[in-house]
Amino acid sequence: MSETNPGRRTRSVTAEAMAERRQSILHHASQVISREGVEGCSFAELSEASGFSIGMIQHYFRHRERLIGAAVEYRIDESLAEWRRIYNHGSNAVERLHDLLTFSIQSDTPFEEAWGFWLQIYAAAHKNSEIRESVAAVWTSWRGLFVRALEEAVDERLLQPALDIDEVATLLLATIDGLAIQSLNGVHSFSPAEMIETLHRFAAREFGIDADEFIHKKRSKLADAH
Repeated sequence: MSETNPGRRTRSVTAEAMAERRQSILHHASQVISREGVEGCSFAELSEASGFSIGMIQHYFRHRERLIGAAVEYRIDESLAEWRRIYNHGSNAVERLHDLLTFSIQSDTPFEEAWGFWLQIYAAAHKNSEIRESVAAVWTSWRGLFVRALEEAVDERLLQPALDIDEVATLLLATIDGLAIQSLNGVHSFSPAEMIETLHRFAAREFGIDADEFIHKKRSKLADAH
């Protein structure tokens, strides 16, 4: 027994180290995509940004198309995990909606990097069916969280939206995307904080609740901690 356990532990640690290295490569790849776009994320550019050799990157991903697909899935999984974590906090559905709206603009990842990535991915999705399918899947998942919170809030009689819940959720995501992409493209000069307040004020009107109350008093303890 004592002779076999060390061998198993060594293999386990090696597998863990390989997984961490792969995640690190994908993290850097998503940053390169944010800055340079999908077409600019070459093995050479990624090697320069990450410090991993081109041979090492090829060992994990073999082809550039596989690397790009994995980077998109990495950022999608990371974002959805954070959205779901935020959804599971808050004492009621209105707090969940407040925090989801806030997180859509301001997360642990800097605004320019996070939305720079999605802007580049949206642009690439127009010509790449695989990326387009991934974007559609993540949009559906994000929208589902809003629909669920809206349904809960209506059931709890915390909101009185004039529009159908599905329509409200679609409008919220469209407003989030529009504000963020317009900001990155220099259409307006709103800071992330100003975008968040604009988004909260718009949402409150659609929800049929007091905007100032929603903006200033409805964030959860989790949001305060951030």
